[in-house]
Amino acid sequence: MSPKKRKRRKAQRPDTAMPAPPREQSAPDTGRRTPKPRTDRTPVVLSDPPDRRITALWVALTLVWLLGTPLALANLLFVFMDLQEAVLHAAPDAPPPQEGLDSVGDALVWVLVLALLVPAASAVAALVLRRKIAAIGFTAALAASALPLLWVMPPAELWDALRTHLFG
Repeated sequence: MSPKKRKRRKAQRPDTAMPAPPREQSAPDTGRRTPKPRTDRTPVVLSDPPDRRITALWVALTLVWLLGTPLALANLLFVFMDLQEAVLHAAPDAPPPQEGLDSVGDALVWVLVLALLVPAASAVAALVLRRKIAAIGFTAALAASALPLLWVMPPAELWDALRTHLFG
């Protein structure tokens, strides 16, 4: 401690001062203290925070999945309702209009891309980038999307509908 700081310290009051321990008479005090063993001052290595671009990627992909899937399902529902309306107002034996079938097929493709492809690609990207928590989260998102979707429409029917829409 510097001499200036020593002078500023208040002296302890005699009634509250701790009594000094009894000294041994064997060796006179030379005024020097024996050096204490030094503590190891090895710096602690902190890992760098994750790259903000990767965090922004996970946030963007999560928002695309969370917002895109319900919107694509709503779009599919509304397009299908429009097709039903067109069929009801058409002649009783007339086939459904081709534009309506194409729009239902496009809406189905958007549902599959946003509900299945986005979380699957995100989980694969997380595995490639060795981000375990993100991979677990996107795999859970894929399961949460795929199970109800494939329960409503079995994979064989879904594949037939896609093949018909894409290849005629």
